[in-house]
Amino acid sequence: MRRNRSEARNSLFIGLLLAILPGIGTAASENVLWYSSPAEEWSEALPLGNGRMAAMVFGAAPTETIQLNEESLWAGRPFDSYPDDFLSHLNKVRALVSEGRIAEAHGYGQAHLVKEPTSFRSFEPLADLIIELEHGGPIEEYRRELDMEAGIITVTYKVGQVRFVREIFISAVDDVLVVRLTSSAPKGISATVSLRRQKDMRVRAAGDRLLHMDGQIVDDDSPEAYDDNPGGSGPGGKHMRFAGRLYVDASTGDFSGSDVSIRVADAESVSIIFGAATDYSVKKLSFDRSIDPGELAASAVAEARLRSVDGIRSRHVSEHRAMFNRVAIDLGGNERLAMPTDERLALMQSGGNDPALIAQVFQFGRYLLMSSSRRPGQLPANLQGIWSKEMWAPWEADYHMNINLQMNYWPTDVTNLSETMDPFVDWFEAVAKKGEVTAKTLYDARGWLMYTMSNPFGKTSPGGSDQWSQFVNGVLDPLPGAWMAQALWRHYEFTADKQFLAKRAYPVLKGASEFMLDTLVENQDGYLVISPSSSPENSFIDPATNEPYRVTQGSTYHNVLVRETLDTTRRSAEILGIDEAFRAELSEVLGRIPPTEIGADGTIMEWAEDYAEAEPDHRHLSHLLGFHPFAQITADDRDLYDAVRKTLEKRIDGGGGQNGWGRAWMISFFARLSDGDAAHHHLLAFIRENLFPSLLGFFAPVEGGPAVYQIDGSFATTASIAEMLLQSHVLRDEAGYEVHLLPALPADWKDGSIRGLRARGGHTVSVSWNDGGLHEAVIHAAADGVIPVRYGDK
Repeated sequence: MRRNRSEARNSLFIGLLLAILPGIGTAASENVLWYSSPAEEWSEALPLGNGRMAAMVFGAAPTETIQLNEESLWAGRPFDSYPDDFLSHLNKVRALVSEGRIAEAHGYGQAHLVKEPTSFRSFEPLADLIIELEHGGPIEEYRRELDMEAGIITVTYKVGQVRFVREIFISAVDDVLVVRLTSSAPKGISATVSLRRQKDMRVRAAGDRLLHMDGQIVDDDSPEAYDDNPGGSGPGGKHMRFAGRLYVDASTGDFSGSDVSIRVADAESVSIIFGAATDYSVKKLSFDRSIDPGELAASAVAEARLRSVDGIRSRHVSEHRAMFNRVAIDLGGNERLAMPTDERLALMQSGGNDPALIAQVFQFGRYLLMSSSRRPGQLPANLQGIWSKEMWAPWEADYHMNINLQMNYWPTDVTNLSETMDPFVDWFEAVAKKGEVTAKTLYDARGWLMYTMSNPFGKTSPGGSDQWSQFVNGVLDPLPGAWMAQALWRHYEFTADKQFLAKRAYPVLKGASEFMLDTLVENQDGYLVISPSSSPENSFIDPATNEPYRVTQGSTYHNVLVRETLDTTRRSAEILGIDEAFRAELSEVLGRIPPTEIGADGTIMEWAEDYAEAEPDHRHLSHLLGFHPFAQITADDRDLYDAVRKTLEKRIDGGGGQNGWGRAWMISFFARLSDGDAAHHHLLAFIRENLFPSLLGFFAPVEGGPAVYQIDGSFATTASIAEMLLQSHVLRDEAGYEVHLLPALPADWKDGSIRGLRARGGHTVSVSWNDGGLHEAVIHAAADGVIPVRYGDK
């Protein structure tokens, strides 16, 4: 489609306008989550964040608890575990696999390719901010709400005839947390403010309005101290330093307190400003003892105090709203907005439907990404985003790269939040550089690699909770970093930013490709494959022993990643007009990567052999990466396309893909199949089965076991809803990426609209539909040129 309106009028109307699409908007109440009672559990509290600091607000009265996090506050220190004589032992495993001696390959690798400590320590909470109000009860007319559009949590209630209002937000502009307490009575606020932490921290009053919090994580060595990982989590010692500074102000009132708290009495209003910092440096991937976290926290608070609280609030709301409001969604069904969010969720969990709540889930995912990955932050969103209450979080809240960290960034560009990539790219570049040492040390290879588990200290060696896991989840999968690197290529696809491609994405992609070129081995059929190989966390039945194993060569997962990495590296070099000889080498090797195969049962084969599955209900679907999130399989290849559906049906029939992030991935798979009703079915199931009352997502690692907070499913669900309404992954040669409008619109969404999604090529797209059919689409083109546009079969 060209930028000529007369040519655009065919079977649908598409206008390339410079104005916002008329009729697509969102009332403020549609972006508000609200509750008629305080949170009793952490999972019911409401989140705030500015990318660096975070808070979970309980909203209780008269005593408020605000649980605080700072993105870089991790236990432990940098280290990597390099097994001795790794390459010679790896070659032995390769030979055994090539000979079909799977059990021996596993046993030999388990004995020779591991080294303790196998894991690392955890992300930790910063502190609890406690506000003890001195009014009595009973509490009436209570309301607790999160305004996602403004980035503010508000708590209101009455005690007798006095109305109390509490506002909390974390400003990215001023890099401080602010709490404002007001009441309708002239001297209605009397409160005591304190900071508490389980260990490694001290608090002291500095005058009657300022609290100093200073600490340093002290990690004791096991077995004397607790270690969550049987294979060990690294050496003990005095590690990360951290600090907080808290200032209390009041328009009127009397100040007093103790050595560890501040009390204000008979105030008309009270304001609290809090700043925090650590001595972490992303450039060093370590502590930097030249950093004084106390000075950083004190400086942030001092600078914020130069402005009024109204001024801080205004700057925060303006900046936050401008980012959030790039995308608006309306799926109809707004009649329940006056009902508390947890009650609406309960109705859905009992089988009801609520399209407006689905729209809020979509926007909540965007809100969480804005809050956990952006400046002033310097680290990616982790397995729990930036919110964690445990001194040892589940899975350490690590950067897990065999699906989880990837999912965190699926919504980034398509939902118009491209700057949330910035902290990730900073960290990833530094870790890839460190991964060059690992590639050379373990494989004697060029380029870089990183395995499944990493952390702010940039671990790139094989990891796992114990030595068994270190081998099967670590050693057998050297390509999670290469998979994660595709987020940089995707960022270029959506932004068309050639400077980013040249300076940041291409060097990382080239390094990943160099590692592959140096480590691929020829199999018995003459193909080049990764060996040993695996498919994340899944097992097959070895025909020789009838036992489950993971070690193989040339899994579909690895073949797809090699093909994607070499191809996007080659395309990048072509776009930039550089590295002609290297491009030719990549093209030659690409011709020798095994194709994706269909098994005897009509499904996509997960391994090089058509093995029986040990776990038909397995949660991972890594052999379908070529279909989503990549585009190696499209409707243009009908045999593979149909095999994808059969693969999904088989896994679902076996009970797989129905928990947390796995369910969220299912939505995207069916959206790519243009099956809106199936995608909607899995979307409803995710909301009904995998959300806490706060709308935070969870994963149950053991059937019937406890729900564990994990953020990847929330991000993937937001991306999946976008995938249902807009796709742009199909490249039509010189014409560019095809903009596919409403590719998987379910029957339940009869009327609706979405404004501000991004398509590959740098375009911004808004769409509205009536009675299940396209009404209007507006494409803001990134540049003059041709845009292929598709709707249905047109």
